Amino acid sequence: KVPNTLGQKQGLNAAWITDQQFACYAFGKANHDRAPGHNTLPVDVNLVGADFIFEEPNIRSMMAECGRVFYQLQRLRYGLTEDPSKPVDYVKLSRQYRMIVRKALKGMNVQVSAMPEKDLALDAYSRLISLFYAIECTWHLLEFLVIDSNTSGAVVSSLLEWVRFHFPVPERAATEMLQNGRELDKHDNYWTVVKGLILQGQTTIARALLRVHTCSETHCFQVAEQLLQSIPIYSVYSGLSVHRYKTQWQCWCDNVRTLIAAGSFGAEPKLEELLRLVSGERKAWAEQFRSATCWYEHFPGYLLYTDSSCKYYQLGQYANDWIALLETHGGIDERQFKFLDKLVLAVMENNLVHVLQQVQLFPDNGWFAVHIVDLLYHGGFLEMGSAAGGPDDGQASAANTGRGGEVADGKLVRESLLYDFGCLLMSYGSFWQLGMDYLEFSSTEGLGARECLLARVPFHTDRQAMRIIAVAHKNNYPDVTTQVCRILTKRNLAVRNYGGALEWAIRSEDSANVRDVANIFLEHYCNHGELLCEKQIEHLGSKVFISSRLVFLKKYYDFRKFYCDQSYAQAAELLVSLMDSKIMPSYFWPCLMSDAIPLLEFKEPIIPSKETYTILEHLQLDLVPMLEQRKKHREQHSNGKTSVPADDTAQEHDQTALIPKFSSNLLNNCTEDLIKMLRLACARNLSRALIIENSISEQ
Repeated sequence: KVPNTLGQKQGLNAAWITDQQFACYAFGKANHDRAPGHNTLPVDVNLVGADFIFEEPNIRSMMAECGRVFYQLQRLRYGLTEDPSKPVDYVKLSRQYRMIVRKALKGMNVQVSAMPEKDLALDAYSRLISLFYAIECTWHLLEFLVIDSNTSGAVVSSLLEWVRFHFPVPERAATEMLQNGRELDKHDNYWTVVKGLILQGQTTIARALLRVHTCSETHCFQVAEQLLQSIPIYSVYSGLSVHRYKTQWQCWCDNVRTLIAAGSFGAEPKLEELLRLVSGERKAWAEQFRSATCWYEHFPGYLLYTDSSCKYYQLGQYANDWIALLETHGGIDERQFKFLDKLVLAVMENNLVHVLQQVQLFPDNGWFAVHIVDLLYHGGFLEMGSAAGGPDDGQASAANTGRGGEVADGKLVRESLLYDFGCLLMSYGSFWQLGMDYLEFSSTEGLGARECLLARVPFHTDRQAMRIIAVAHKNNYPDVTTQVCRILTKRNLAVRNYGGALEWAIRSEDSANVRDVANIFLEHYCNHGELLCEKQIEHLGSKVFISSRLVFLKKYYDFRKFYCDQSYAQAAELLVSLMDSKIMPSYFWPCLMSDAIPLLEFKEPIIPSKETYTILEHLQLDLVPMLEQRKKHREQHSNGKTSVPADDTAQEHDQTALIPKFSSNLLNNCTEDLIKMLRLACARNLSRALIIENSISEQ
């Protein structure tokens, strides 16, 4: 239920944001003639999305391991390994995927077993276990029916192995019984276990249990033993033709039915039921559905005892015949099939189009669809067309020969799934690196999205930021590096860590960003007479050339150092050169002129007359206009006119000022007293300098 009060009255509308999220908002007819009241309901927009399941520790580990297998597959497929000519073993890779899923399932089962019954997380874990069990079950089926080309012959043995793995109760119970000794028929579930083994085609273990029965020496048991021992089983490696096998099978079945009709097993009805099953009696098999959990649990066993030479292209017909049999005798209705039941049927019918549509409906954030489609695409089991390319096209085409259910535009399906999945992972801070890998091998659009999404990855520490910057450097994304450094610069400024802000600004290699930080240092000095982070400024080296403002900051630091070291001549020379330079911000004139006064007051002038004229020129052209601007500002304020905002004031004498609270006081540094003192100092220094210069010239 969407918690939207207005929507419950007016109605709701929805708009998709991504394939995993949509927005709900109120939508309906409204009476615009009514005057708006004070008690109007708030207009809310509710975001509805699929649960992100990858945060669970076992699934997180599974994601990381499967991501490595995925990356390995791409490198193998596109010839990025040491031996690009080596063929790709898709079955091996598929088994690696399934092994990782089973490991995650085992971990979640262990975790669930340790939880108390009232734990709120128990239901969530149970749903996750059911989800990934269905994924592994479907993947296993696709592996030996579609991916493994060696199963292009008979598939019954692989189906039996599949059903035994996913329904292991009979085999486990039989193993436990055989370990307990004789007189096993005293157990209440003895015949249930034996029948379960027969239904799964495990006749060898079933015979072992029958031999320990207390009546195993009787005639009917001996006959049953001989029949089960001589049952013909088809194998592609036996050298027996299908026609000859079917002849032998028919003779064997006729023999069993004759013995049953003669009443040879009348004394043991349970044993007779077993022989009816192994002889393929349809009614006997239909009755077993009552003990089954799904339609396909006993289907492989039924195939074994009716046509063990069944090929994959025949499997769909046999599956539908089996379902029809169950509908007739067992009361099953195909319309009541669960999601996994329908998916298994689609795989057996070799309807890959429907299979790919269904796997995208798993509530796993698209994980299964991405990996199985990618595996099928690279293996050549989807119709890729001429755009597929790559070194394995010949192998893929050969593997696809004889397979039905090709998927049109398989390449586009794969790229679309990879793009959506990669974007989803990039939107979560702890999975963005995996998302980069998936987007790398998606479409051209995905490659472009990597740079945009990498710049939006949230980070909270410098270490996380460095990880993003490292990936940006690796993929040649300079804009991403710049954006991350800008963010860190602002964060350091917010906590008054000016040294860190300067370091990240320089690392961004963005002249505008560096200029803004340098402005903060200079404006702070104008207002407080203190230069921030002097040691850091001293060791800037060649980094100063990123921004002209940073060059000025470094040169002004050098001026102050010369002055403190009493190297007054060098300080004066540098000061005048800074005045003549075009890199000084206009708001810094009062400070620079103030620094010139003590250098002009030396008895033995260290500033020649020419440089003194330069100072007077800048005094008249730069400092006096600032004083006039200050007077104008005061007049406007005293007349009650709207004062110029602090930001605008800053922009008038330097548009790059970053912190208004500094800039708002810059005009106050320019006073009439400063100008008078500077003119007087210049006049004195000029008179002394001219006397000395003229005296030297006369000599």
